[in-house]
Amino acid sequence: MSKVSLSVRDHMSNRLATLREKQDIREAVKIFTERNLFGGAVLDNLGNLVGILSVTDCIDVALRSGYHSGWRGLVGERMSRDIRTVDADDNILNVAKMFMENPYRRYPVMEDNTVVGVITRLDVLKALSKVSESGVPV
Repeated sequence: MSKVSLSVRDHMSNRLATLREKQDIREAVKIFTERNLFGGAVLDNLGNLVGILSVTDCIDVALRSGYHSGWRGLVGERMSRDIRTVDADDNILNVAKMFMENPYRRYPVMEDNTVVGVITRLDVLKALSKVSESGVPV
């Protein structure tokens, strides 16, 4: 029976787009579609996390823009500033509870005040499955 890590860092993804507030929303859409991502972390000039832009935010821009006017706007105008994060050393069981109690689909993962990855609901489910298969009680 091998030991399964309960640390977020061992289950997170480092596939994360980083964006800037002044970046054109169309650039963010291009990044998301080309890299098959569901969102990105918005950083200020010092690399601090200041927001999250999701694919849903971009769909909203598309719907509001109308057929002829085109997609207009900056990432900073559409991003969410209500950011919930987890630490790379957090316990995956605590993150699972956070997903059950909140509507979020993913959390940016932080280490030393720097975004180092993202953890999704599916990442947590995979981790819990590994824990279950290992026979370790949770």
